Amino acid sequence: MTAPRPLRTAPGQPPAQTTSDLLGMTGREILQGTLDGRFPGAPILSALGFRLAQVGHGSVVFEGEPDDQLLGPAGGMYGGFVATLLESALSAAVLTRLAGGTRATSVKIGMDIHRAVRGDTRTLRCAGTAIHVGPTTASAEARLIGAEDGELYAQATSMYAILRML
Repeated sequence: MTAPRPLRTAPGQPPAQTTSDLLGMTGREILQGTLDGRFPGAPILSALGFRLAQVGHGSVVFEGEPDDQLLGPAGGMYGGFVATLLESALSAAVLTRLAGGTRATSVKIGMDIHRAVRGDTRTLRCAGTAIHVGPTTASAEARLIGAEDGELYAQATSMYAILRML
């Protein structure tokens, strides 16, 4: 068995607890700890300019502003930017319903993009909701909307396999 390793953090954040410290915690405890500043946020969200804004039972919200450094050559955001935000909300929503010692891994994600995210796009909110969380599988849905105008930019659904980690 390998020794526990520290979790990676975004530049400027304090070192995180080790993975073994977090394994026994529920998903909601981990995400609430992130929201409260006790644990670092996922480095990918920091890189994309997003932050965890709300955590509930089976639900999460991320917020942030798109950045020009993420633009493609045609002036729009890469689809991977939108997909990463949606997948973050999908998986985090499922995570809020998982017991200590369990985690989920995505096995299927479907995404529909309705409007382009551009460099001048204002604040976006990505809300995820767990639809079903059972002993071996889970499903979720997420929507990426304009925080100010409520316009729908993209939506997604997903399926997850539930894994026992302990």
